[in-house]
Amino acid sequence: MRKMNCMPLSAIFAVLLPLAGLAETFDYRFDVRLALVKIGGMQVAANNDGSSYSAGMVLYTTGLAGVFYDVRYEQSVIGRIAPDGRLQPIRHSLINDEQGRISHLEILFDGNNVSGVTYDPQRNVPEDFSGIQNVVDQMSLIYWLLRPGRSQQVCTGEIDFFDGKNVSMIKFMNVQRRGDGRVQCDIVYSGAVGKIGVALSALVFAPDTEGLMRIRRFDVNTSIGLLTAKAR
Repeated sequence: MRKMNCMPLSAIFAVLLPLAGLAETFDYRFDVRLALVKIGGMQVAANNDGSSYSAGMVLYTTGLAGVFYDVRYEQSVIGRIAPDGRLQPIRHSLINDEQGRISHLEILFDGNNVSGVTYDPQRNVPEDFSGIQNVVDQMSLIYWLLRPGRSQQVCTGEIDFFDGKNVSMIKFMNVQRRGDGRVQCDIVYSGAVGKIGVALSALVFAPDTEGLMRIRRFDVNTSIGLLTAKAR
């Protein structure tokens, strides 16, 4: 299969949503480490205008790691925001490029329902989507987890996540709200979570100058192992 040229996140968001009048926007840059060794970088960004949202992420290896194991994950989502604040994804796209072996996943939604799943190369997908409702895709989940908020808003709530094959409930455990303002928590996936793409396992937030909690570090489960991403 021909190697794909991945669109930069700035271009993705210029297409997905207008830049004026956004109710919320963030753009995080991370250094990715395996143990103490920096092996790559990550960018996570999102726009929210109050009624619709877009989000995207790129994870890639660099330096010697990139020479010996060239990896790039890129995913994006567009969706609506329900009157009660729930995320309602419309289209999720994920491209995995590992050493030139490329796979693509697309999940489509119609209202609260999953309406279609496509893998390339082809994989088994659920034959009946009618029972898969009120779920979010992987990128919407990451946006929901990393969105800025007040101290009591982060590391709270539950959400159902669909990875293209299985549904899992996401919960927070071991939540620590520290005296210096930092909040730390672990993420638990109940049910069977597929191997494709990226799954977060722990989060650390710290307050900015306006008191909003901003992600400072998270752990990432990937096909090459457990990685740590620290905000620049």
